Amino acid sequence: MRTRLLLLGAALVVAATASCLGPYQIIGQALDTTISLGDQPTWIQATPEKTTLIVFAAADGGFSAPFTLTTVARDQSATILAGSYFFNGNEVTLTANEKYVWQQQYNLPVTQRTGCQRFDIDAGSTYGYVRDGGVITLTGDPPLGSFAYFPEALAGLQATTEPEAECVLRVFQLTVISSETRVVGFNGPSLIQYTTPATFNGTLSGSLNVSVESLLSPNVTISYTNFADFSGWVINGTQYTPTNLSGDGQTLQTIYFRMSAAPPDGGPSETIISGQVGYDLLLSGGTPSGGTYNLTLDGGPTFPLSYQVATVMDVTACVATPR
Repeated sequence: MRTRLLLLGAALVVAATASCLGPYQIIGQALDTTISLGDQPTWIQATPEKTTLIVFAAADGGFSAPFTLTTVARDQSATILAGSYFFNGNEVTLTANEKYVWQQQYNLPVTQRTGCQRFDIDAGSTYGYVRDGGVITLTGDPPLGSFAYFPEALAGLQATTEPEAECVLRVFQLTVISSETRVVGFNGPSLIQYTTPATFNGTLSGSLNVSVESLLSPNVTISYTNFADFSGWVINGTQYTPTNLSGDGQTLQTIYFRMSAAPPDGGPSETIISGQVGYDLLLSGGTPSGGTYNLTLDGGPTFPLSYQVATVMDVTACVATPR
């Protein structure tokens, strides 16, 4: 199928051939094509309408290297582009060969949702590239704008008040949403394919495992082990969602998080923030409808946060990025 692909927020517009993996696995084709890159630099740009994160892996002496570009919209919808990049003087060329899409469809019954999908694509564009300390700027037509170095942008994270805790929860959700977006069929009826459990690698490290109990008991378990999609932010733990066939049920259990970064003068990484999110959510038709996220920082109080907090993905209150 010939189509026009709008990539990188209207900046990569090319004619391309796209094929879609999903909502079910194509026989003989891998569910997960991600090869963890190790600890690589991540850059973040946050506006009230969306948060965009870029990972540029080190070239290690080669001509090109992998990149990912993740966009999480205010309504939780997400797009991930993955491919390779190379520099030519003060320009960088990005070539994407995979596109992951999660469309927020909470207005639809679970049986009518598309779920997360992966597309094989062929698209690219070249940008002017300037780095000034902890900020990179990508110019083009239209420009992608400026991005802050992820650990520096999150250096002021804390949760001493409820509004601060709400913003920390949304930052935590960036990794959760990114991870789930790469699980083909997630949040749709084809999630049932994981009665055969599957493992998905983190972009930088670790993995998640997803499993469904049975066709008639579609209880979902997602387990994270040292999972990281963005530099320094690592999660571990389990999210358990027992539901009926209509998607009515709960999301329970706990995921632990830690953000760390090396000091400017070098040396081992230091913890910026760490804690846990306990799930006590109610679901109606596969959509959060009540309950709380119980966020606790290590050594601090617990904040029971409304399920509605995570439905608005605006992290500008606690993430310092160029505007």
